[in-house]
Formats: sequence, structure tokens, C-alpha cells
Amino acid sequence: MLWKRVPLGDREKKLRKTQTEPYRSPAMAGGLFAIERDFFFELGLYDPGLQIWGGENFEISYKIWQCGGQLLFVPCSRVGHIYRLQGWQGNPPPAHVGSSPTLKNYVRVVEVWWDEYKDYFYASRPETLTLAYGDIGDLKRFREEHRCKSFQWFMEEIAYDIPLHYPLPPKNVEWGEIRAFETSYCIDSMGHTNGGNVEIGPCHRMGGNQLFRINEANQLMQYDQCLTRGDNSAVIITHCDQNQHTVWKYFKQTLVRFIFVLLTGKCLDRSDLLHKVFISDCDTSKTTQTWEMNNIVAV
Repeated sequence: MLWKRVPLGDREKKLRKTQTEPYRSPAMAGGLFAIERDFFFELGLYDPGLQIWGGENFEISYKIWQCGGQLLFVPCSRVGHIYRLQGWQGNPPPAHVGSSPTLKNYVRVVEVWWDEYKDYFYASRPETLTLAYGDIGDLKRFREEHRCKSFQWFMEEIAYDIPLHYPLPPKNVEWGEIRAFETSYCIDSMGHTNGGNVEIGPCHRMGGNQLFRINEANQLMQYDQCLTRGDNSAVIITHCDQNQHTVWKYFKQTLVRFIFVLLTGKCLDRSDLLHKVFISDCDTSKTTQTWEMNNIVAV
């Protein structure tokens, strides 16, 4: 990856994508990057508030583009990568770092550079809404003083094709853990994706595989995966686009009791004994079809 300090031209004048020539890149992998040293310092280096790794590749990419440069892929280039923290494998982080360092890094980046687009990040990662991410005042002043362009400009001129492949997410209706009413068990993806079954597991209030959201498109989701009906009425989790598996309706029975109804008139049900989640005929007398959805926040 190569950063070039050159004026931006019209889109049709940008470098074309070939086997041998450099071409435009909206963002990059963090360890595959070369930049002119003087301008790296002029840009303020990486955000000093970022911890360990995660988000620094996006931060420097937005900063380069929005503050007057270009970021180019250079085919057949070779870049060495040295880990800066010897012996640390990423899990768990060192004690001085605290929890959720990568999430905090992402929040710092979107708060500084994404403008109104940050709402789309929080729609996908609602647990970060109250995450303490530190002081970003100096970063915002840098952006203002250097007259860096808006994220709207970045999306229209640089990453204009991203929404075609990754549509901006709809707003959430509700999110959090889906707890079986008056029990200590929650729906858990068990780390399954792309067709795996979801199950019931002990609630742990740590999000992750137990963090779900239901959105205005009637999707019940975890990250980029949707819950849907599989074989034998089992509930599976699988990758979905914005117009797929839009089958869920959400109703509150009381302040804390919820039911999830498919557009086919079926309901989300469970077996507490077998720890299974499945679809069955709706029955208001069945307590196994009632749930409570509690927000979970990252710390």
C-alpha cells in the first residue's frame, strides 16, 4: 500500500485498475502501508488514543483521503510487518489496556471522521453507544484546522461503490440479549454462522454471541447474520443482505415481556430442557414463547 501526496482529480481521471498500475483504495490493511515520513508527521501520525490495534488502518485511511491525499494499491509490492508488543497474542489484552480496546478504537475513529454516518456504525454495534472512548478534542481541532473534507464527500467520491455491496443498515427497533422470560437462559449463536443452529445458553451479559438486534426491515440479526427458519422448524443463523429474511415482527406484551412473530403467523419458541430454539404455532398460554430483551453495553 502506498500513500501519494497528489491533488485529487475528477473520478474519471482516477487511476484505472490494472494488473500493473497502482489503483485507488478507500482503506487498507494496517500492516501493509508505506507513507512519506514528513507528511505522516504532518498528519499527526496515528491517533495516540488508539490502543494495541484495531481501527488504526481506517483512521489513517480517512485522514489521508479527507485531508488531501490519495491511498493507492501497488500490485506486487512487498511490505514487512513487525508486531510491536512482543509475546502478546491478542487475548486477553495487557492489564493496562482494559476491556474492549478494539471497540473503543472504532468508536474514536467514527466519532472523529464519520460525521452523521456514525449512526450506521451504532446501528450495527449498539453495545458501543455508551462506551467511554476518551478525549478526541485534539483530533477534531486537527480536522477543522486542516479543512479536511466531510465523510459525505468520502462516501460520494472515494467509497462510492461500497453501499452497492454493503447497504447502509436500517435503524434498530430493539437490541440486547434475548432472555427466556423469568429464566437465566438466553438465545446464543454459539459462534455459529452461515446456517448453524442457535441455542439456549446461560446468560452472561457480555454480548458477543448473545447480542442480537431487530431492525425496521423486520430482520432479527447478529452482526451481518440473520435468524431464520431452518429444517424441522429449527432456528438457524445465516448471512443475509438487507432484503433477506425480513420475516420478524416484534410485539411487547408488557413492559418486559416480548414475543417474536414471523410473518407466517408462527412464533419464536424454546425448550428449556433441551436448550433448543425453534418455530412453532403461536400460543398465548405458552410461557416458552415469551422473552425479555435487555440492552447490553460494552465497557
